[in-house]
Amino acid sequence: MLTIFDQLESNVRYYCRRWPTVFTSARGPLITDEHGTDYLDFFAGAGVLNYGHNNPLFVDLAIEHLRSGKLLHSLDTFTEQKRDFLNAVHAHLLAPRQLDMVVQTVGPTGAMAVEAALQLAYRVTGKHGVVGFAGGYHGMSLAAASVSESMAPRPSVSHVGNFVALPFVEHLTDHDLTLLEETLRGTINGEGVGAIVIEPTQGEGGCRPFDPAYLAAVRTLATHYDVLVIADEIQAGVGRTGPFFSHEGTGLDPDIITVSKSISGLGLPMAINLVRTSLDAWRPGEFSGTFRGNNLAFATSAAMLTTYWQDDAFQKNTERQGAIVRDALTSLVEEFGPGRFKVQANGMLAGLNTFDTPIAEAISQAAFARQLIVEVCGRGDTIVKLLPTLIMTDDQLHDGLGRLHAAVADVMGAQ
Repeated sequence: MLTIFDQLESNVRYYCRRWPTVFTSARGPLITDEHGTDYLDFFAGAGVLNYGHNNPLFVDLAIEHLRSGKLLHSLDTFTEQKRDFLNAVHAHLLAPRQLDMVVQTVGPTGAMAVEAALQLAYRVTGKHGVVGFAGGYHGMSLAAASVSESMAPRPSVSHVGNFVALPFVEHLTDHDLTLLEETLRGTINGEGVGAIVIEPTQGEGGCRPFDPAYLAAVRTLATHYDVLVIADEIQAGVGRTGPFFSHEGTGLDPDIITVSKSISGLGLPMAINLVRTSLDAWRPGEFSGTFRGNNLAFATSAAMLTTYWQDDAFQKNTERQGAIVRDALTSLVEEFGPGRFKVQANGMLAGLNTFDTPIAEAISQAAFARQLIVEVCGRGDTIVKLLPTLIMTDDQLHDGLGRLHAAVADVMGAQ
């Protein structure tokens, strides 16, 4: 029997095919369907809901905002909510990290943040060439998709030129350094290199962090060859790996940081770029967008920053729970054989690489049958991806990891 979804929704729909039930409500790390079944969410809206579904702190603030008649849409005009947000960004992000950066509101999506970053890199350097990495994913819009190596196999994606993807670097070698330097000082289709765009910890590429020594080398060589470093922190940022940004402590020191997904705290569409002040070469109105003033998102984001990032307690708890996840995945590797599985993780962005598409897909479906929501990622969708909310209790985390173990055991037992 056809449903209204089958009749009217485009064939492009995806997640509803993976989790074929109608969801009706959510709270914290739980999502409930129309039959009253609770699902433990280890996907968190692809990283949008780091702080849980309907976090009461943000919900109460949003309700008050709506009832009081405060602005919702404001373009980039001055509002008290934007002022509070900028003050929170300065107090809890920029000042503690000694970042001399300005905030650019770019619209509602991470892809728009990447588009803006690439345009600014060209504006500053005058060079069209862009360097990215194997497994990189930066969004579905034209320029963002064009610098996303992971999008290359999709026939529907139109690509522009002047882009080259370097290999992902898990363990730095002299060859990696040589290739990086040769690429940055060379040309791409006759164009000099103006930007290097990198996810310090790849999300869709397989939950895998770059070798910190390589990230430091990226900074050194990019400075030498007048190339801007764009750190895509859209999925791995906002606390997902422990620190607010996944590149912290690596020496990457980006010129532009793209931020979206969980930045609003509540799951509202929002994206910003943090831009080194000396590189803020935009003319007024040069990069515009109707929805770059989500005033409600400013309010909830300021509350998120003030509540969770006033000290390092939240970061330390995420790092502690990330170790729990890594230990659980390591146990699965030991149980089913190091040659069959591999752990790829940074904090609470974690993956179990099965090296086999049908096995990874089967584990995801077996988990859903146990009311656990997990996704797959990586080249060929061979990696079972875990993005638990960052506010769940240890009991909830262990519960979900237990369900995952049972799902893996069932799938492997059927091989």
